[in-house]
Amino acid sequence: MKEQFKNNFDFLRFLCAALIIISHSYALLLGYNNVYQFDWHLLIGQFGLASLLVISGYLIPASWERKPSIRHFMWKRFLRFAPGLCVAIFLILLVIGPLATNLPLNRYFAALFSGSTWLMVPIYSANDNLGLFTTNPVPYVDAPLWSIPMMFFLYFIVAALGKFNILKLRQSMMPFIVLTFILWLVCYTIQPFDKIRFLIYFFIGAYFWINRDKFTYKWYAVAGLWAIAFLFFNTQFFFAVAFIAIPYTIIWFANLPLKHLSRFGKYGDFSYGMYIYAYPIQQTIIHFLPSVEVWQLIILSFAITMPVAAASWYLIEQHALLKKNRKEPTEQTEAKST
Repeated sequence: MKEQFKNNFDFLRFLCAALIIISHSYALLLGYNNVYQFDWHLLIGQFGLASLLVISGYLIPASWERKPSIRHFMWKRFLRFAPGLCVAIFLILLVIGPLATNLPLNRYFAALFSGSTWLMVPIYSANDNLGLFTTNPVPYVDAPLWSIPMMFFLYFIVAALGKFNILKLRQSMMPFIVLTFILWLVCYTIQPFDKIRFLIYFFIGAYFWINRDKFTYKWYAVAGLWAIAFLFFNTQFFFAVAFIAIPYTIIWFANLPLKHLSRFGKYGDFSYGMYIYAYPIQQTIIHFLPSVEVWQLIILSFAITMPVAAASWYLIEQHALLKKNRKEPTEQTEAKST
């Protein structure tokens, strides 16, 4: 059995992406100003994103260990994110944009190719220049893409620690966990700096991997952690406990011997496509159907996003990932010379 089919990570990634879609369905209809910190629909989206970061934190150091080369490591990360992302951005700007803009097409394309527009990062922030979704409750184009630069920042940290043989030290993640926790305590009321808490999930996931031989995962420990967390619901201590409860729960569940779930991704990993396409698709639905109800938006979001995510996997991401294991030119030369 292939290594990825010995655990439940593929299922978890799909579930997390689905939770984020559901969460955004509420936020995009209500408007961010009408979504509050402990609303259940906001919390499930945050749980989804936090869990994706735990999974990355747990698996990315393993990737470095398999081949400790900065060039190879970053190339693999690039192939996982960049091809699908580039196509998504072009489709958003060249297909969704002309359909959904409130500008005449000549003005839209003039704005699209304007340097000032690109400097304002039109993809994951509000941008009136393009006239996109300006009448929607939320004017953002593809807000989840804010996390992509953050992920590459985290990858560089892992690569740097690996290069200097620090990553293998059992406590290598502790300074990062402590520092980001302190920054979160200082910034948790200040947007967008409150998002720094998501870094903690990556670092704790990495800590669990580096110390994997020291941990055992039990269902009653999962139950105990969440019991403590919900004792402090509606307080910031809830999130403090979640920093441990979410990573522990994800790694516990990922390693459960669940035969059918472990083979969930045998036909492909659609989670990334779901993550990068769902938001602009939801915004487009709201643009053309402003009276849509939340349950209708959820159904339409999945009905449109899933085929697009599948196409992204089969036509783009899968082919890019096949290049991950190709020998680099220097390796090919060495192989021929021997």
